[in-house]
Amino acid sequence: MSDKEKIESVFNYQNARSNLYVDIPGEGLKLYPHTKYKNFDKYLEIHPACCKVDPGGPYEVGQSFFEDRILGYDSGDVIVIDFEVRYWNNKDQRKSKKERFENTLTNCGIVRD
Repeated sequence: MSDKEKIESVFNYQNARSNLYVDIPGEGLKLYPHTKYKNFDKYLEIHPACCKVDPGGPYEVGQSFFEDRILGYDSGDVIVIDFEVRYWNNKDQRKSKKERFENTLTNCGIVRD
């Protein structure tokens, strides 16, 4: 897979979720329904420098196990997306906040949590 395909796979995974956590200063993590993006290419138009494959750690995702690498359950790449979560807060105000998502993929491109 190309780097763009890896990033798109993770973007689609995050964008397809009904709810995403947003770290609100002074309140901590809160789960909100997010307004989904139309597609990956539109997101890249708005945020061209959002995403990287293996940009350098430290990462919050754990290190790959040798067996997972050999069996193809982990590609060894970490895909990092600065994802702008668009959501409606509890006061019916539209908000957005960038959250850093770190994911790994299987060798076949399936996103691992």
